[in-house]
Amino acid sequence: MAQRYPFGFCWIILLLLYPIVGFSQTVPLPPVPDSLRAVVSATSPPAAAALLRVAQAYLAPFDSAGVVGYARAAERAARRARQPHIAGQALDLQGDYYRQAGRPALALPLLQRAGQQLIGAPARLQAETRYHLGMALGDLGQPGRALVLYGEAGRLDPTNRELQAQLLNSTGLIYARQSQLDSAAACFFRSLRRAEGLPAGTGPAAATLGNLGRVYLRQGRWRESARYLRRGMALEAADLDTMGLASSWQFLGEALLGQPDSLAGALACFQRSERLARRSHLANYLPAAWLLLGKAYEQRGQLDSAQHYLTRAVAAQQARGAAGTLAPALMALAEFRGRRGQWQAAEQAVRRAEVAPGATLPLRAQGWEVRRRAALARHDYAAAYAALVRQQAVLDSVRARDNQQLTELMRAAYETDEAEAQVSALRHEGELLRLRQQRLLLVLVLGAVLLLAGAGLLLSAYRRRQLRQELALRTRLSADLHDEVGGLLTQISMQTNLLGAGLYSPDEQQVQLQEVATASRAAAAQLQDVVWGYDAHNDTTNSLLDRMRDYAYELLGSGERTLFFTADTAQLPPQLPMETRRALYLIFKEALHNVAKHAPAAQQVSVALAATEAELVLTVADDAPAPVRAPRASGHGLRNMAARAEAVGGSCVSGYGAVPGHPGWGVQVQVPVH
Repeated sequence: MAQRYPFGFCWIILLLLYPIVGFSQTVPLPPVPDSLRAVVSATSPPAAAALLRVAQAYLAPFDSAGVVGYARAAERAARRARQPHIAGQALDLQGDYYRQAGRPALALPLLQRAGQQLIGAPARLQAETRYHLGMALGDLGQPGRALVLYGEAGRLDPTNRELQAQLLNSTGLIYARQSQLDSAAACFFRSLRRAEGLPAGTGPAAATLGNLGRVYLRQGRWRESARYLRRGMALEAADLDTMGLASSWQFLGEALLGQPDSLAGALACFQRSERLARRSHLANYLPAAWLLLGKAYEQRGQLDSAQHYLTRAVAAQQARGAAGTLAPALMALAEFRGRRGQWQAAEQAVRRAEVAPGATLPLRAQGWEVRRRAALARHDYAAAYAALVRQQAVLDSVRARDNQQLTELMRAAYETDEAEAQVSALRHEGELLRLRQQRLLLVLVLGAVLLLAGAGLLLSAYRRRQLRQELALRTRLSADLHDEVGGLLTQISMQTNLLGAGLYSPDEQQVQLQEVATASRAAAAQLQDVVWGYDAHNDTTNSLLDRMRDYAYELLGSGERTLFFTADTAQLPPQLPMETRRALYLIFKEALHNVAKHAPAAQQVSVALAATEAELVLTVADDAPAPVRAPRASGHGLRNMAARAEAVGGSCVSGYGAVPGHPGWGVQVQVPVH
């Protein structure tokens, strides 16, 4: 026995040192945490699941050597042990780390391989990988594919509230990148509601509050931005999230910069972010903090300090080889020098920025603007005009790219809504079937207790009542389909018949085909409205508000008008009767069409939904001046609005000056709550 002790002791030492020296022959791995040392040394060689736990432990401090090194070791061990699901988790962990580190192009192939390895794995793992892959695609400028993956992840794990909240938060980020800020804010609020009740330290509540603050920051709503940022920072401080705090201090400083007499507070926020990044060794956060410090010092008139921090940020990005942030830092320095009249140095910085990695189209447009101002300062008007032409060409390219991404996003959102509508219809059908079975069972129980004649009478009355309700529903549904969709379908039929007859030239056929496509899309949208109006799952105020917002943005959001939507959800009733909800929505649609058609001079459209003790008040108004000779307050559309309001026991007032405080055209509808 005495001869075996040295060998056994050495074997234990080798097991403990194996995670450090045995997993990689080239790059040494950091030590195994004390809490996992026994788990790793339990088998020789260490099991893939144990190595994966070590990699996950290093994700919290965001240690690249620990996360990537141990994840690769876990993947190799899983392949040797023929454990594809653990190999898929290890690949997913590596890909998500690279995505969080700002390297989505490197993360994408890893996440795609992870999805292949996780085929047949539990739905929770597949949903998580699809979510991470969607976020990487969103970072790479593919919002449509990202939304499709988010929808798949949500359907794979529908009971996971944390995942559902994260999906809503990430969907809001996609809308924010497309400058659809109202839709982004709606997603963030839904994410916060879904995250309510989750244990502390879980869920995306802190990140969602920060994202909501950044949306308000982009809208210039400085006070709301600062309020939500501070709420998110309180959660980040409780979770010891130093990375989140370092970023949040920077955004809070930007919010304070927008408020009068808050420059000192903004400067203090930027300085605190810099100190936190230094203390936590977050080197990638320091250049952004220095850029913001340079901006704050410039506003204070301390130009030497501003130039010091701007040049320091550029030097740091060059030293780090930061591909995506060197060009913005150089452009910020160029604009600063331009404002000081140092045009030669500004143009030199622009040239360096344009050839640096990460030089995006908007940044190139900024560079041509600096060149244009430099040429004007030299009185070289020909060069200034040439720079202006180049700048407009770049901006046109930016708009074309944004339009393409927006089209892809809308198509993906439409496909996702279609899938969700089908799932909702199937679920609703199953619930109806279950309710019918329960009622049939009740009838059978009552028939066993009551006399046969009484049971027959009750059953007969029940069937007659159901038949009347079904006939009434069919009548309303057929009338709505005839009114909303029938005309469009008739138009499509006539146009296709004419096309089939060959009466048009090739150019005219293309025009007619475009009209057929437009009518088809309109018919599909009208059909969706009819289905939405009769779906019992939509009998909520939030559903009505979401539908109204989406329709208003679709109709007016792409034009020159600004839409103000006001609704205090805390004062509104949570549920609405189906007829009341349908009437309000149809009146709202008619009113917006009147604004779009009859108020071309309107710059702002105000929509408000408020509640009193007994009724709801919907107000739609524009700011267009009333014409000298206002048209007569009648017409098919206005009669429709009044008839719909009266059908649910309400009233409708419309016309120029109908809404107090708005001289333009408006409509005000009052309907009872119950």
